[in-house]
Amino acid sequence: MEICRESKNKYNLVDDIPYKESMYNIEVCQFNKKAIFNSASSAVVIIDEDYDMLSSKEDEKHILAENGFIVPNNINEYEKFISNIEIAKKNNLNFFTIIPTTACNAKCFYCYEENYCKKSITKESNEKIIDFLAKNIDENSKCVLDWYGGEPLLCVNKIDEIIDKLISMNKLKNNNWSSSITTNGTLLTKNLISHMTNKWHLESAHITIDGVEEEHNRRKNVSLNGESAFKKTHDGILELLKSGVYVNLRIHLDNHNKDSFSKILDSISDLMQFDNLHLFPTYLFPPEHEMADSYIKDFEKEDFFYDVFKALLNSNNKITLKDLFPKAKFNGCLASKSNAVVIAPDGTTHACVQDFSSVDKNDTEKYHNFKYALEECKECPFLPICLGGCLYNRNLSNTMRTPCVRNRFVVKPLLKLLLEKNNNEGN
Repeated sequence: MEICRESKNKYNLVDDIPYKESMYNIEVCQFNKKAIFNSASSAVVIIDEDYDMLSSKEDEKHILAENGFIVPNNINEYEKFISNIEIAKKNNLNFFTIIPTTACNAKCFYCYEENYCKKSITKESNEKIIDFLAKNIDENSKCVLDWYGGEPLLCVNKIDEIIDKLISMNKLKNNNWSSSITTNGTLLTKNLISHMTNKWHLESAHITIDGVEEEHNRRKNVSLNGESAFKKTHDGILELLKSGVYVNLRIHLDNHNKDSFSKILDSISDLMQFDNLHLFPTYLFPPEHEMADSYIKDFEKEDFFYDVFKALLNSNNKITLKDLFPKAKFNGCLASKSNAVVIAPDGTTHACVQDFSSVDKNDTEKYHNFKYALEECKECPFLPICLGGCLYNRNLSNTMRTPCVRNRFVVKPLLKLLLEKNNNEGN
């Protein structure tokens, strides 16, 4: 028996009571071995395929119980797990996702905002947004201003105005706030990044790459006076990393560009030397009510992630196999978190960035009270790492989208790669 990743929370073995295998054990068998990931404890173990955990030696049984692979017979694992999950209405807000505009300089074919009415902050809504922030920011506690779009860098002056006003009101003090941003990166310059880090207290950025240079440029479809969108974005990311900003680099893949993933990694290899870079390769979400052949279907996703992670581990990226396994979640997405809110360009407030154009602007019950999603998934062994998945997708009617999120599809490919690594090291 080999524990490949331990649980941070240890569970004691209780003597003289019967045990059972955890309902949250997810396993793959290969090479006469069995790799198991426990989604509630986030622990990973490799055992012989015919190994009986319930009849194991006393010291090994202690280790298996400590890491959640076996649990007392009388434990209701579902009730125990969800008892630790926060379900609450919006209160004590300190994470503000602000959408200065729904307009964008790119024309990504997959953007869910493509059909939205294009809106930007006006003088009146700017005052409304500042008033809301001033009333909800506790100047004695830390907060995050999260700039989203559209393309928020189309509205640098508006962002400056909001920050300047909040500083003048003594709501933003030197060490009690920071910014994050989601951007396509094509408008980043060295001077702008300096401005963002100094004036906006920028600490993190979320940026997407859609393929190798030619494919990325085609998909972004952005006019930059003949310049390459890929190069502009790459150079902007490099400057952000040098400035100490944490960059979450999402790599969008579908059936048309997935086979070039290794080449995409090669094209950004110089970025991988930075510890503040996090790569997040994933599949494209399809439109709500149609599914073209280019989109990766649910039944294809485990094979897809096997190829993706194999390529990632063979690149010069610093991440290790055990670090790729997801961890149990005790908070839902930002839409369901009690401390987070979305502010639209017109100053109205919402729960979800995908749902801010909803006709029913006050419909937040489906987000903050998401126990219904947990109940629907209570028998699923993946529940602790997804918490019912995407609540927006779950509430769509006649949709092609699944509520199941990325974590649902990565575990078995990672277990398979772990067994292959274990077998190669043993030969």
